[in-house]
Amino acid sequence: MENNTSNSATRPMRLLSIDGGGLAGLIPAEALIEIESQLDALTGRSLPLCDRFDLIGGTSTGAILAVGLALGLKANELRDFYLKFGKQIFTKVFLPERFWHSYPSGPLEQHLQDVFGDDTTLGGGKLRTNILIVSKNVTLGTTWFFTNNPKGKYFTNNQGLPLWQIVRASSAAPTYFPPQPISVPDDEGQPQDYEFIDGGVSSYNNPSMQVFLEATDPTYQFGWPTGTGTLLLMSLGTGFNAITVPAGKASGYNLLDWARYAIKELMNDANLQQNVLMHLIGQSPAGKAPAPSAEATAARATGVPAADALDFISPGLGAYKALTYQRITVSLTRERLDGLNLGDIDPAKVGEMDAVDQIDNFQRIGQAIAKEQVRMDLLKQFFV
Repeated sequence: MENNTSNSATRPMRLLSIDGGGLAGLIPAEALIEIESQLDALTGRSLPLCDRFDLIGGTSTGAILAVGLALGLKANELRDFYLKFGKQIFTKVFLPERFWHSYPSGPLEQHLQDVFGDDTTLGGGKLRTNILIVSKNVTLGTTWFFTNNPKGKYFTNNQGLPLWQIVRASSAAPTYFPPQPISVPDDEGQPQDYEFIDGGVSSYNNPSMQVFLEATDPTYQFGWPTGTGTLLLMSLGTGFNAITVPAGKASGYNLLDWARYAIKELMNDANLQQNVLMHLIGQSPAGKAPAPSAEATAARATGVPAADALDFISPGLGAYKALTYQRITVSLTRERLDGLNLGDIDPAKVGEMDAVDQIDNFQRIGQAIAKEQVRMDLLKQFFV
């Protein structure tokens, strides 16, 4: 396996972070296909991305992609997961069960077990690179970061947990899916029962900063060196847009309306916060891929900066940059979609992460963004 920590003294370390976002996971999935293809061409070797990246982190739908990659699946196989199973996973439950959640957990659980294996564990040795999966332990009220680093503080407790359960926990978005129960041994080996929900219900729907900290903070037991030529982090988004409520309509919102609004806005705010922080400490790739002005214009108009709209941020933390940082995402606005020659796509419809009727459109957006923004030639020095 090319990807191991012993190489850290002789080559740069490569990190990959993937946001949450339901069926919009097709957007980063298409970017992953293009990243894989371009790296194969640049290096003259066909390798899965687990052999290209030293740490892959993900939240919610990003956790599905991260674990799949770490197990050695090709990017197109993960794309096909959404195409094959998306409609089954997001098939509504019957009343009165819908009072608690919109979708049953059974189809998602079954497909995760089929793809990842029902007996594949966090520490069982099948993962081919390091992972970081984010979930929220609502029993304790804390955010948990599941990692297969054997030196990690909680690895002994978590190593026997089935991977499918961890991914299911990370993607258990409130009002969409029921919580995921997991029994975790304590330090004495006694099982403790907890319930977990989507890691996006935290500050880590975009887990970029935590992936960076996991790799570099000695507390997490990797302690990889920093520097723009030493550390690369590629961060893949699932698209974003401001969630607006027409004047006068908010007063008629019920509890479920506000719950869904709060979840979406929390994810948007978390993505923005993480992206701003990473731009403060990171440097864009030398040469930089062409910045679509529509992305910046649309982002500023909605108050949510896009990756390309953040170049105006001053160093803030000083002249030193801790890593090279590449963000790939898209604002789901009318103007932006028109600029991608996707004028037939309704931005409001693709703004819903459970829109099964938009699966083909999520894929089309992902393909357009991958073609526009994936430029691995600008990052070649990290991989050859």
